[in-house]
Amino acid sequence: MTSKQRTWGQFATPTDVADLLLGFCLRRPEDRLLDPSCGDGALLRRAARWQSWLSSSAAGGPPGTLFGVELDPDAAAVAATIPGTTIRRANFFTLDAAQMAPSAEARRSAGFDAVIGNPPYTRAEWIARLDAAEAQLPLFPDEPPGASPRPGLLPSELGAALGGRAGLHAYFFLHSLTFLREGGRLGFIVPNGWLDVAYGTALKQFLLDHFRVLAVVESAVERWFAAAGVNTCVVILERAEDPAARAANRVRFVRLLRPLRDLLAYPVDDARRVGAVEQLVGRLLPGADRHSHDVAVRLRGQGELHAADRWGNLLRAPDVHLRPRPALVPLGQWAAVRRGFTTGANDFFYLDRERIARWGIEAAFRRPLLKSLRGAAALRLVPGECDYELLDVPAEARLDGTAVAAYLAWGESQGIDRRQTCAGRRPWYALPAQPPGDLLLAKGVWQRHFTVVAGGPLAVDQQIYRLQPVDGVLPGAAAALLNSVWFALQCELRGRVNLGEGVLWLATYELAGLPLPDPRMLDAGSADQLAAAFDRLAARPLAATAGDLQQPDRRSLDELVFDLVGLSAAEREEARGALGQALAGRRQRAKRVTNDE
Repeated sequence: MTSKQRTWGQFATPTDVADLLLGFCLRRPEDRLLDPSCGDGALLRRAARWQSWLSSSAAGGPPGTLFGVELDPDAAAVAATIPGTTIRRANFFTLDAAQMAPSAEARRSAGFDAVIGNPPYTRAEWIARLDAAEAQLPLFPDEPPGASPRPGLLPSELGAALGGRAGLHAYFFLHSLTFLREGGRLGFIVPNGWLDVAYGTALKQFLLDHFRVLAVVESAVERWFAAAGVNTCVVILERAEDPAARAANRVRFVRLLRPLRDLLAYPVDDARRVGAVEQLVGRLLPGADRHSHDVAVRLRGQGELHAADRWGNLLRAPDVHLRPRPALVPLGQWAAVRRGFTTGANDFFYLDRERIARWGIEAAFRRPLLKSLRGAAALRLVPGECDYELLDVPAEARLDGTAVAAYLAWGESQGIDRRQTCAGRRPWYALPAQPPGDLLLAKGVWQRHFTVVAGGPLAVDQQIYRLQPVDGVLPGAAAALLNSVWFALQCELRGRVNLGEGVLWLATYELAGLPLPDPRMLDAGSADQLAAAFDRLAARPLAATAGDLQQPDRRSLDELVFDLVGLSAAEREEARGALGQALAGRRQRAKRVTNDE
C-alpha cells in the first residue's frame, strides 16, 4: 500500500467497474456528471470516452458536462488536464452544488444528472491526518442548542449515529444528495461492511428516506481492489423525494457469479463495450428474482426493507436461510458468549517454555494458555496440548522472595505497567478472572468451521470465544449443534466478509444472535443422540469443512440438527451447497483481483 493510499484512501477504479457505474448512471451523452473524489480523473476520462461512444462523435458530449472534486493537489492537477472537464481542488464537504456550476444559468439548474465515484477507503476520523482546516466535515451543523440549523446541512443526530467507525464513504453518500437533481442517479463503489454492521443502520435509513435503491451489486468470485484489503460492492441509487415512489421501488440485490470482465466480453477500448454493459445492466434490472450461471438477482420491495436488517444476507444467503424458522432461538439465550483475554502485553503475559525456565516462574502463577485454534487437530482438546502458559498472578498474592516478583519488576523496568490496558488495572499485572466455558471457537474463520471441547481448565486469547451453556443443557448436545452445517452456514451469513483476505470474522453480538435449536427444549433421547453424534465426529482428525460435508459421521450429525431446524430434504442439500459455495467464494475472492490490461 502506498503512502497516499494509506493517508488519502486513494485506490484507482478498475475500468470494468467504472463501466458498470456508467452503464447505470450515464444515460445520455449530455448528462451533467460529477465525481466528488475524482483522484487523477480515471472515472472522468472513462466518462468522456462513453460520451463519445454514446453521441457517435469524437468530440464527445457537450462541453461543460463533466465535473470533478479532488483534495489531493497532485491528483487534481492531473485530472485538470482532461479536455472539457471542470476540476475543483477542494474538500468536497466544503462545497455546495451552486459552487460547482460554471455559470448563473447552470446554477439555476436542478443539479447533476449523475454522481459517480470511488470514495476514499478510510475512516472519517483518519482524514484528520490532512490539513486541519480542510479536514472539517461541515455538512453537520455546529450550532448552540435551540439555534436554527444552517440551510443545506444534515441533522447532527445523523452524524452522531454514523459515528467514527463509519467509513468516509458514508459521508459521501450523505453530501452527494444535494448535488443530484430529482431522478438523478448516484453510483458508488464502496466497502461492503455497511450492509451488515451497526453504523450501517443509520446510513441505510438515509438511503431509504431519500432514494430509490436500484441495485446493490457484489461479486462472488473476485475482489476489485488488491491493495485496499477489503471486499466491495457497487451501489446504484436514484434520488426520489416522493415516499410513495420509494416504497413502490423494487431493490435488486445482485451477485455476480463470473468475473465482471468476462461478463462484458469486449476489450476496454472497443466501442461495442457500451452495448455489452447496457445489456448486462438490463439483465440486472428484471421484474422478478432470477438465477443463472453468471448472475443471481434477488428482488425486495423497498417498502419492505428495514435499515436494521442485514442487507448482505439478501446478496449472499440461500433461500433456506431467509424462510421463517420460529422454533429457533439466538445462541445467546442458552449459552454465554465471552471473548478471551486482552492482556495489553501478550509478549509479557504469554509465557513460552524458554521464558518460564529462564526466570523460574513458579507453577502457582501459571496456567495453560491457548493462543489460537489454528493448530487444533481434533474436536477435543486437553491442556497438555498448549504450547504457552498465561502469567496468572492474583491481586492478593504474597510475592515476597518469589521468582515471579523478579519477573514483574523486570516488566516494570520495561514499561509494561505503563501500557494503556495494563495501567488501568490495580495492580497492573492482575488479569481479571476469565469465566468458565469448555466450548471454544475461533473469532476468525478461514476454511474450517469447528467448535472444540476443552478437556480441562485453561486460559484463552481474545481471538477465541468461549461458550458456557446454561444449566439444563447437555454439553455434548451443545457441541453437536455448534459443529453442524447449519451453525457454520449461519456464521457465514451473519459474520463479516468485508476483508479482502477472505477471513470470516465474528463479533460477540453476531455470534450470540445466531439462530439455533434450543437444546433446553430437547427430550433426553434427542439430546443423547446429538451427544453421541458429536462423539463419533470427535473421534477422528479435523478436516477442512468443504471436503467434510459428505462424510457419513458428518451427515449423521447434520441430519439430526436439520430435523430440529425443520428442513425438507431439498433444503438440507441447499444448506450444504450454500456452505460450500460460501467457503469457495471467500477463498476465490482472496485470490482474484481485477486488473486493467
